[in-house]
Amino acid sequence: MEPLLGVKIGCLFALLALTLVCGLIPIRFRWFQINAATSGRHRLVLSLLGCISAGVFLGAGFMHMTAEALESIENKIQKFMIQDRK
Repeated sequence: MEPLLGVKIGCLFALLALTLVCGLIPIRFRWFQINAATSGRHRLVLSLLGCISAGVFLGAGFMHMTAEALESIENKIQKFMIQDRK
């Protein structure tokens, strides 16, 4: 195995582990549990945090799809322009 490939695989697993650890940290704190939320303000903050995280995931997904769609559209436009010239 090439050294660069090993480094890439190591970084991939390190990023996965870091993401899982940081993503699961709120589970350990009672403040982030919805059944511990007694006041309306506490529930509102938890709801807003949930909405923000959902927006981040949706934004990342749409950004990924947009890049692929633009690339696909560009390829189709180039094909049509080549066919027009013939």
